[in-house]
Amino acid sequence: MMMEDPLHLLGRLRLGREEYCQRLLTMLIVGGPYPPWNSRSRPSPRGAWFLRSLDELSFGQSGWRTQPLFVDEFELRPRHDDEQGGAPDYAVLWADRLWMIELKTETSSHRRDQLTAYYALADHHHPGLGVDLTYLTPPFTFTPPAGQDCIRFAHVTWTQIFPLLRAVWGKGTDREQQVLTTLLQALESIGSNWSNWRAQRVGTTRDEPPTIEDMAMALAEATARDGQQRAVDYPTADLDLLQRLRMALRQTICTKPEQSPLRHVKAWLWNAATSGGTALSSSGRDVGFELRLSWYRKPAC
Repeated sequence: MMMEDPLHLLGRLRLGREEYCQRLLTMLIVGGPYPPWNSRSRPSPRGAWFLRSLDELSFGQSGWRTQPLFVDEFELRPRHDDEQGGAPDYAVLWADRLWMIELKTETSSHRRDQLTAYYALADHHHPGLGVDLTYLTPPFTFTPPAGQDCIRFAHVTWTQIFPLLRAVWGKGTDREQQVLTTLLQALESIGSNWSNWRAQRVGTTRDEPPTIEDMAMALAEATARDGQQRAVDYPTADLDLLQRLRMALRQTICTKPEQSPLRHVKAWLWNAATSGGTALSSSGRDVGFELRLSWYRKPAC
């Protein structure tokens, strides 16, 4: 199957710059359509070339003994209900190594404890593996996670990999070159107004929708009234945003009075690979994850 036309994707979903660039780069790495979140696939030959080169740029490694699995939106489940969980944008997996890659195009989306949380959750869910993390961002100053045994960290900027992107996909298929050109243009727009950049290419005539937090709480209130399970349709989210939304809803629900019907509503993440059943939302069908709201006889908190 062919990867999606980048301008069609830009018009189909109101993605932020960060999510849009991630989807374009993912399609290039897998050599096809954007895959469901947390699914394992083999990178294409060009995708493997890119990842090997990024690995060498990050950690000085040259050559892999075996070909790894590639994961977009790598799920690191919370260890308990009151923990958010994590979702590095990418994971590259071998039998003895986990290499996580976190992408940022907006320095404002940097969260102080995010990277440290990735290490803690990776160590919990994947004990015995060597754990590495590459942080791919615009140039900015931050405090890197504290060093630990068997853990490596690298900060790489987008400008450092522009030549690599061009070398890998600059002579690819027509669609690969189209995706690459759009990806480079989007990355070169970092620091500018994203809404204006997007509007210049696809236009924008729709009013801004309500916030996703308001929409999700309205669904929770409806479930509290009738007990019907619902899903939040959130097509522009990544897995990390869904995890944060779940945690925000839980915290809000748990502040309600004990007699409130909302205390019986639990927000949880449905996963097509492990939860059973079918998606209740179009975004859930697209990526294989969605935020569900379910009523329980026992209060959820």
